Amino acid sequence: MATKNESKVLIGGNVYTLSGDESEEYLQHVALYINKKMDEVRTSENGKKLNTRLQSVLLAINIADDYFKIKTSIDEKDREIKELKSETERLKKELDEYIDLFEHDGL
Repeated sequence: MATKNESKVLIGGNVYTLSGDESEEYLQHVALYINKKMDEVRTSENGKKLNTRLQSVLLAINIADDYFKIKTSIDEKDREIKELKSETERLKKELDEYIDLFEHDGL
């Protein structure tokens, strides 16, 4: 079984030990992202008016929003890739037909 990596990270002024298969660099990157999003919530007009619990909920909503926007973008790109692959296959078949016709008719 693979060894879990542990990394101490600073999130919101508190030290946490994260454990996972990811590298310490990745775990630090995640913590940096969370801190950035926390700062955005705290400094926003709405965030300044909220208690810590509601700021945490707003933070979770903002992170989920980022996730779903990126997922939607990836899904759209996947659809585009599938359409392009299909079009490429169609064009290859058409080209093969022209090549066969050219070779058959000796043009």
